[in-house]
Amino acid sequence: MPTCQNCGSEYEASELTRHVVEEWLIVHCPDCHAPMGRYRSSQPAVDTMQESE
Repeated sequence: MPTCQNCGSEYEASELTRHVVEEWLIVHCPDCHAPMGRYRSSQPAVDTMQESE
């Protein structure tokens, strides 16, 4: 369970507040609104790199 570093509350991932700014997904605490993480939303879903021999 994610824990807010600001207020110490624990939440299920589905309870966190999310919004998108440009290409970033920003995750906030639903109580104190402190940022809990940011993730690049434009990442490819599948790694397309091939192993070279």
